Amino acid sequence: MARDVFGDMMGTCELCGTDKVVVNRAKASGAVVDVCRRCIDRLGLTTLTPIKSTDSRQIFTSNNPKPNRPGRDIMAKNEKELALDFGQRIRSAREKRDWDQREFARRMNERLNSVQRVENGNRPSDALIKKIEKVLSIELFIDVQVNETRQVTGTGFRSMTIGDLYDDLLSRRD
Repeated sequence: MARDVFGDMMGTCELCGTDKVVVNRAKASGAVVDVCRRCIDRLGLTTLTPIKSTDSRQIFTSNNPKPNRPGRDIMAKNEKELALDFGQRIRSAREKRDWDQREFARRMNERLNSVQRVENGNRPSDALIKKIEKVLSIELFIDVQVNETRQVTGTGFRSMTIGDLYDDLLSRRD
């Protein structure tokens, strides 16, 4: 890998495939990859900073220890995850009780905008999910469904990158 005038590493982003960009080491789904700043910002990845140790090996430490995306490790077996359609499930259960959003918020002792955000698909905290489940008598955490077969297609003239695969997986979740 080459270096630019500031001494930063230049290379190819392993997620989006962009050539001749400044790359940093980052963690993506547990793997350490070289990624551009745009992918780090867009995907909220944990970047790593190289530190020279006394035995001449490079050790990578995290410079942003808290990940931007809270949640569970969906790869763990026998775990549950938040249903993808949780907002619709909440709205349907609320409407079955003939409550408007304001009444629902009052019964949970929450703000109206919290209810609106959750029903629009913004992921709430686990504590709020448990409160919603209790008030509406519904389940929002479901068993993990693993689909082990995927068909991935290339994109035009260049070869497929990890970023293309990531975008393909996200588009299938919608």
